[in-house]
Amino acid sequence: MSSNESGPLLAAPAAAAPSNVSCAPFVIEASGVSHAYEGQTGWVHALENFEIKIARNEFLCLLGPSGCGKSSFLRMVTGLMKPLEGEIKLNGTRIEKPGLDRGIVFQEPALFPWLTALRNVAFGLEMSGMDREAVDERAAEVLRIVGLESAMHLYPYQLSGGMRHRVAVARAWALPDASLLLMDEPFSAIDAVNRMTLQKYLVDAWLAEPRTVIYVTHDIDEAVYLADRIAIMTPSPGRVGSTVQVDLERPRDRNSDAATKLRAELTGTMHRLGKH
Repeated sequence: MSSNESGPLLAAPAAAAPSNVSCAPFVIEASGVSHAYEGQTGWVHALENFEIKIARNEFLCLLGPSGCGKSSFLRMVTGLMKPLEGEIKLNGTRIEKPGLDRGIVFQEPALFPWLTALRNVAFGLEMSGMDREAVDERAAEVLRIVGLESAMHLYPYQLSGGMRHRVAVARAWALPDASLLLMDEPFSAIDAVNRMTLQKYLVDAWLAEPRTVIYVTHDIDEAVYLADRIAIMTPSPGRVGSTVQVDLERPRDRNSDAATKLRAELTGTMHRLGKH
């Protein structure tokens, strides 16, 4: 494990870039990003001079307290919101609008209740113009990766909460042109045992098909289990206060001495940054 207090520490790419994406050195480059919005009691400064670079196929966790601008940054990367200052580039091009080159998983699965698990996963693929046979093959393949092969023909009401979240992950992962996956605390509403199971399926999917992942969380244990690198944010207005490279071998043992030590160090860092 190594850390850097002054700026992002870059992880080496896990695999070569897919042929359909740019060969820019970083998938995401955020520079000088500031954002504010009007709240009930006045203007809220969500981000101030936020900067980060994220390498291809890196699994990055944005870790920080509620209200530090994590979700605001994620919405900017989706193209649903623009910063007041600065810019964010995706594969070397400034982000101006949403696109199929980004898959998104929110806190709620947001599945179509009238579609089966297979057809929910297939929906985005169909919108991308793939033919029906290729769509069904791809959707079934990703559902197998997340352990839902036997449930692909069930409707959302027939699935447990954890299974619905796995369908949501599969739907985002299935997009062939999505070089980047954005995940906004997708498992925060799940109980602890099922949350650990979902985290394992997510890592399995990432190992099977490496993608760049930005995962927003306020859970230190989750960040240690998932991330290649953890960017710790300061309280509002948010910026990257510290970065930590996670050198723990995969599959990870949550109870190992190294994991326990890292959790303690991250807790100390978050407390220190929270006093600024």
